[in-house]
Formats: sequence, C-alpha cells, structure tokens
Amino acid sequence: MPHSRHNAITPEQLEAAGLPILVTSIDGDVHMATSEDQVRLIYFQGHPEYDFNSLLKEYKREVTHFINNEREDYPLHPENYFSEEAASIAEQYREKVFACRAKGTQVPPFPEEQTEPYLDNTWGDTGKSIFNNWLGIVYRLTNLDRKRPFAPQVDPTDPLGLRS
Repeated sequence: MPHSRHNAITPEQLEAAGLPILVTSIDGDVHMATSEDQVRLIYFQGHPEYDFNSLLKEYKREVTHFINNEREDYPLHPENYFSEEAASIAEQYREKVFACRAKGTQVPPFPEEQTEPYLDNTWGDTGKSIFNNWLGIVYRLTNLDRKRPFAPQVDPTDPLGLRS
C-alpha cells in the first residue's frame, strides 16, 4: 500500500487505543486497523485509493517544496514504486536541481511525464478489492432505515460474526 509520508504511529499505540490491527507490512508497519467492533471505523496508514501516478505527484510536490526552500532536505524517491529507469530519471533531476542552485539559475520543470511510464503500481487491484469488499460489507450490514445502524439480522455486538 503506498505511503506518501512516514509517520510515527506504532502498532503498540494502535493496540493501546483498542484498535485491532488487520494488515501489517513485512517491516511491521501498520497498513490497516479498525475500531473495536471491526466494522464502524477503518484506519488506513497508506493510500490504497491512489492512482498509478498519485505517489509521483506527491513526490513532485515535496521536490518542489525543496526547490522553493519550503523544506530543508531533498526528498528520497518512493520505495518499491520507481523502477530503475524512474530512479535514474529522479536522480538526474536531483543533480540538475543542485547544479541550478549552485549556479543561481532556474530549475527546469519536474520530469513527471518522462517518469510515469516507469512507475510500478503494485497496489491498484488490491486497492479496488479493499474498497469493493468494504462497500459490500457495509451494504450487507446496514439497515435501510437511516436511524438504525444495522440490518435486522445483524448482531450489533458482533456485526461480522467474528466472535461467535
């Protein structure tokens, strides 16, 4: 699942808040947690809804912040998203940015269109599945009467039937 920024929310913090963790990465980072009933609230630490180029646009934004002196460090390109070709384009652009700064010349535009063909969107189908499955569950569990949270056949203390 793509992440646009690193945060310092740990699995221990989520568990201490009573939020069951559903999905973690190999590194132990939390991707998805829920409210205690595992239905009413879903917390994502990433962006499964992102299009193939959304993360690139966020990277471009951060590079632009650096160019405009709105951040001190030049951002690293996203992990597991840039192919070798995309990483090479990003590194060449980084070198141009620093060269232009040293010379006091204008920085050329970010090479977004040149980079896009080399992006690796590994989450697109999974993101669609997450959303569609969640929407199906909401539809199945929710009462048609907007004043009632659950359909008549749903146990409000165990809406998904996970505890039985």
